[in-house]
Amino acid sequence: MAASLDTPATPSHLPLSTSPTLHLTHPTPAEKEATWRLNGTAWRGRLSLEAYLRREHHLAAQRLTQSGGITYWILVDSAEPTASADHNAPHTRTILASCETLRKRALVARRASAPAVTAITAHGIGSVFCAPPLRKRGYAGRMMAELNRVLAAHQQVDGQTSLFNVLYSDIGKQFYARRGWHARESTHVALPAVRGGEENGVGTKAKALYAADLEKLCEADERLLRRRMGRWGEGRGDTRVAFVPDGETMAWHHAREEFAAREVLGRRPEVKGAVVEGVEGRVWAVWTRTFGEREEGNVLHVLRMVVEGDEEEDSAWKVEAAAEVLRAAQREAGRWAMKTVEIWNPEGVVVVAARRIVGEVEVVERDEESITSLMWYGEGEVEWVGNEKYGWC
Repeated sequence: MAASLDTPATPSHLPLSTSPTLHLTHPTPAEKEATWRLNGTAWRGRLSLEAYLRREHHLAAQRLTQSGGITYWILVDSAEPTASADHNAPHTRTILASCETLRKRALVARRASAPAVTAITAHGIGSVFCAPPLRKRGYAGRMMAELNRVLAAHQQVDGQTSLFNVLYSDIGKQFYARRGWHARESTHVALPAVRGGEENGVGTKAKALYAADLEKLCEADERLLRRRMGRWGEGRGDTRVAFVPDGETMAWHHAREEFAAREVLGRRPEVKGAVVEGVEGRVWAVWTRTFGEREEGNVLHVLRMVVEGDEEEDSAWKVEAAAEVLRAAQREAGRWAMKTVEIWNPEGVVVVAARRIVGEVEVVERDEESITSLMWYGEGEVEWVGNEKYGWC
């Protein structure tokens, strides 16, 4: 039985998840919209369903996602009598599960070839979804197994194979770990938003960052990241990987927040972060605003926080500069009715700075939501460097 545009088939007509006729493929345009309508019921937050559909089209048109940057996947049954992959045909196949992958610039460094750092292509997996009537039948697991095999070579060049991909689990650690995506450090610190304060930029010693400022800062960040990845001490493991925190990635996050802000509040956020400059270099953060279903779910997420200079030495200046950047984030969160500021997997200097602001601050270890998980195709231990919110998709 074929599904209608928005309604999955009833369980009595569904194949087993072990069926050899199930396969992973790309949706037609109508099927792609059908997946959005299905997952939009769970993920649209305060957006109307039609606004959610417009947002998905908007996100697919960003620099990061254009020209094959995003790939859509569905699990279907090729034996379904009315199945059709004709892109000009209406939606006819039953969508058993769906997801998408984003192509990302990444880096790999190996102890044996230090200080060399090599540019590679990796992927982030997002929007993994199975409609409620189809759950607990093994379809999501089957889709992920098929996707794992495909991503090993997807969008690689000259016969190369992928080294890794990542996802961010909202269903705990076990489901994806059983399929090879092992949970990595998933901690954060949260600071309360501060209402009021300076209205012209972010105030105090921190200078506001706008979209036009980010490209050069991202280039500087990449150079610093490469240098740090190429230096090896006594740490564990022989391989390091990282996503590049480039301008395209930040712009994708900001396209997401700007769309939501216009729909929810009727205004566009201009301040994208804050920077403090001094004798020891710069400390900066790039952030984004996330609008929950209710105002208490609003969070200003720090996408990336950078502390220049010797990473082994947390000087008094670095701590104070980091604290000023965090205070700026708190004030910006207050202006946008955010409840908290969150920094994922913060460096030690950032934790010290947070404690300077609010006293004792808890480093929260997440167990259920936004669990950073990595599939490693290589050998030995691997360290994920820069495991911060900018990598999320």
